[in-house]
Amino acid sequence: MRVLITSSLLAALVTLAGCDSSSLGGPSLGDGGARSTAVASGAPQARYENRDYGIALDYPKERVRRVEDRGGYFNEGGWRAGVGPEAPGAALLVLRLKGSDRIRAGELHVGASRDPAALAGCTEPDAWARPKSVGQASLDGVTFTTFQGGDAAMNHYRKVHAYRAAHRGVCYAIDLVVQGTNGEVYDPPREAPFSETRAFGDLQALLDGVRLIERAP
Repeated sequence: MRVLITSSLLAALVTLAGCDSSSLGGPSLGDGGARSTAVASGAPQARYENRDYGIALDYPKERVRRVEDRGGYFNEGGWRAGVGPEAPGAALLVLRLKGSDRIRAGELHVGASRDPAALAGCTEPDAWARPKSVGQASLDGVTFTTFQGGDAAMNHYRKVHAYRAAHRGVCYAIDLVVQGTNGEVYDPPREAPFSETRAFGDLQALLDGVRLIERAP
């Protein structure tokens, strides 16, 4: 017997196939693929724009929320991962994945600096970078140096995928950060809200929204 699917039923099935729990108001707990379905499906967008440093970012409101602090045990307080508040530069934006908690959080950090020393060494991998992780990526037509590394101590951990580029007199730093605490130290043990793979996949998908725009005169 042949099964006939009407066009309206087919549309409904396609719509349901494209949904995940984030579109229903909660965080997605599955590993999924490398990219967030909320990002890929054209979810409602918010926009961050900084004309002073010439950078903007469009991001899906369902997947992330903007926060004021760069959280975590290893937060140095500087404009990019690996530097303290005394380093000249500006910490511009933090986007945190919804569903993040003390066990695991995912954040995108954007920072920038016009300091001559920062510009001179802008694309040099930091001391904490794994040597074999160094590569390149293109964001909005600009080539960024990429590298990966992390820290671990006292049941806390941080893993960073870093993006660096010197463009029009500004050193841009974008850090994808997955960090948290070992859930096994709790009684009873606590599970992470999402996997590291899913967190980095969702954070990397946000990079599609990066725009290097004209700076204010």
